[in-house]
Amino acid sequence: MKKEFRLISIFVALSVFLCINPSSILAGDGAVEKVVKDFAKAYFMIDQSMAGYLNEKALINENGVNLVDLYIRKKTIEAQTQGYKLSFLQKKPVKMKTRVLNEKGSSAQILFNSTTIRSINPLYRIIGSTLGVLEEYKVQDIITVVKENGEWKIAPGAFDMPI
Repeated sequence: MKKEFRLISIFVALSVFLCINPSSILAGDGAVEKVVKDFAKAYFMIDQSMAGYLNEKALINENGVNLVDLYIRKKTIEAQTQGYKLSFLQKKPVKMKTRVLNEKGSSAQILFNSTTIRSINPLYRIIGSTLGVLEEYKVQDIITVVKENGEWKIAPGAFDMPI
């Protein structure tokens, strides 16, 4: 009886783990694709943490200007001119798909496809899709990633970051 209980508990625990976290087991994303996805989340949510994913050339231009700060200021002004707060321009990427186009040693090109939706309120997605007013934006871009100090970093020119 104890053996059966132990087998059943192991089976239940394994089943729960597989149901809760199937993406990490089935996706098989490499480090390059994970960096692109994490950067995309921070980028579309207009989050300062995107700076950690950029290489030195993409982060600071030749004039010493921090391009992440410039991008956030640009988005803040854009929101203010439309009469909104910055949070109105935040978009949540859903259905992100990446594919390595080519990888040569310390650089790679990743095809990024996603659909983004406004991230105004968690209920916005539910109510918006129910009423048919949810706007989805398709995003497709080729992201160049380079190895810098042993880590994959996003190179200049990703999405519409200032260069």
